[in-house]
Amino acid sequence: MLAHGDVLWARLCAALDASMDEPVNADGWTGKDVFAHFARWQQHTIDDLRALRDGRAPSPVDGEESEINDRWHAEDRSLTAPAAREGCIATRDELRSLLMSLSDEQWERFGRACSPDINGEHYDAHLRAIQAKEPAR
Repeated sequence: MLAHGDVLWARLCAALDASMDEPVNADGWTGKDVFAHFARWQQHTIDDLRALRDGRAPSPVDGEESEINDRWHAEDRSLTAPAAREGCIATRDELRSLLMSLSDEQWERFGRACSPDINGEHYDAHLRAIQAKEPAR
């Protein structure tokens, strides 16, 4: 599952790198914006995954998904493209490592549910949006 995500990540990363400062979808998000978007969601998943692993409840983010995305997008406008990309790669690496460290029982109990940001599911939505120039939401 994670290996499939790695393949889609390579495609998405190349597409985002090619359009770092240009719109990649109908929302007008640039490659930089999408990198920052993934960094935010991946960090949130890391935090939730650690909580679950430690026997604590995850912390929800206030708002509907589109509201969260819009809020984070506005907050991340001042990021440079390199900072957005580096943050995305760092959180992706950390999340992947954390998921790979789970026991089989942990994977089945909560790991699988915490993997969409890097198993290809979330990447695929953005790849489709880039190809069609449609909103990724």
